[in-house]
Amino acid sequence: MGWEQRNGGTYYYTAKRVGGRVVKQYVGSGVIAELTAQLDDLNRAERARAVEEERHERESLSALAASLAPLNDWADAATTAALIVAGCHRPKRGQWRRRRV
Repeated sequence: MGWEQRNGGTYYYTAKRVGGRVVKQYVGSGVIAELTAQLDDLNRAERARAVEEERHERESLSALAASLAPLNDWADAATTAALIVAGCHRPKRGQWRRRRV
């Protein structure tokens, strides 16, 4: 939430979600409020860093999956060919089954 000016003074409030509603909680106006504000800023920066790190990891995994896509396509084609040679089929694009004789 942050600092708010009321009645000529500056006060620090935090916001909490209670039962689906956002409720302001008074922290104070002195040293404790300043320390709480700094702690909130540090926590916010840590969460932002964690989100950025997760996004970067997701992008690197996506790039790895994209580089393996041709290998995956080749494996699917080889598996399909082996199953067809073995006398199997896929009725209605479902599971592979052996053809009845």
